Amino acid sequence: MGFRDDFFVVGNIIGITGKVQELPSVYFRSAAGEYGHITQVHKSTYNWGRTRVTNDPGWVITNACPRQCGCGRVAAHEISGAGRVFHKSRSVFVKVETLSAGDLDVVSEAIHRCPYQKSDPHSRDARRAEEERYAQEWDQAHARLPGGRRGAVDFTASGLANKVFGIAYPDRV
Repeated sequence: MGFRDDFFVVGNIIGITGKVQELPSVYFRSAAGEYGHITQVHKSTYNWGRTRVTNDPGWVITNACPRQCGCGRVAAHEISGAGRVFHKSRSVFVKVETLSAGDLDVVSEAIHRCPYQKSDPHSRDARRAEEERYAQEWDQAHARLPGGRRGAVDFTASGLANKVFGIAYPDRV
């Protein structure tokens, strides 16, 4: 079970930011006024996953830069019901109605690909600590064990695979 599987469903998809084939962020909204999105790719690993689900019937997302923002960029801007711009995307918002059935199938894979809620720490120090934790987990999961990577026998390091498979490397016999 993923975080808020009742909300992050295909029927609640309202659009995307990013290119369909490049793991876009997928935006959701329910009839009850709840909204949220799934970020599949971001430079900060803590920002991958599902956002918290917020209830705000006045929430909108638009590509036009609102007067109160002033950034002048043509990109998705999320605006609260109170009129406050609280998120500017890296890309333009593409409405679900403009996606083909095949594109919607690809986009909806985000629901299964990213089942967890974002950790998204709100201070610079907490974010740095979270990035370090992810890096340590990666290193541990991919550590080279005595028998090779994750216990597999590593013939290439000894040069045996080079002879068996005819792989030619100038620095190996």
